[in-house]
Amino acid sequence: MDRLDDEDIGIIWERHYPKRAESASSMSLCVTLAMIINQRAKTLDQFNNWQTKLEHALATAHIPKEQFETVENESATQRT
Repeated sequence: MDRLDDEDIGIIWERHYPKRAESASSMSLCVTLAMIINQRAKTLDQFNNWQTKLEHALATAHIPKEQFETVENESATQRT
């Protein structure tokens, strides 16, 4: 399987983020993309702190930080 490009992640996110409340598959996809972004942020050795790493990974994929945080919060709420 080929690796998703940052541009592809942004496009998929843009399509599915608005649908996540009505569609379990869209929410699942957003959560999966959020995990990918978190993993990519962890590999950014050129930055010293987590927030900078995460912000860079989000900017590269063109994902608004507020939307990312919303998905993170919603998925955490669903797990409890």
